[in-house]
Amino acid sequence: MRSFSYLIILFLMVLASCVKPPDYSVVPRIEFVSVNKTDFNEMDPDSLSVVIYFEDGDGDLGSEDSVNMFWEDSRVPGYLIPYKIPFFNVDGNSKAISGTVTTYYRISSCYSDTDPIDTFYFKIFVEDRAGNQSNVDSTSLIFIHCN
Repeated sequence: MRSFSYLIILFLMVLASCVKPPDYSVVPRIEFVSVNKTDFNEMDPDSLSVVIYFEDGDGDLGSEDSVNMFWEDSRVPGYLIPYKIPFFNVDGNSKAISGTVTTYYRISSCYSDTDPIDTFYFKIFVEDRAGNQSNVDSTSLIFIHCN
């Protein structure tokens, strides 16, 4: 009976060591998860909080010295707002990483002079240290009540 118990323990150890690492692409992938709220007043003291899920197969997404996340306000096409996902070490056999990152944006003024509510969204993408650019995902609509 004792040797049977050892065999079960040995089998479980072998099974645990055979866990397959995730098979993510070396090109990062992101997915919009949530915002803290969608209605703001112009010059609101509350910040917009955006949560993004990410995956990267070779773990080179963060950076110590350069920006690597970009937001584009739908009201100003082509103008990118830079952010930085910090560098972190990846240990182990698999370098694949996934997780969420939360960023904040201070709500300022309305862009419209005529509408009582300014409506927009952000397009977001990331770039890893090898220069691979992720897909672009968008936040939900955000409303600023203009003063």
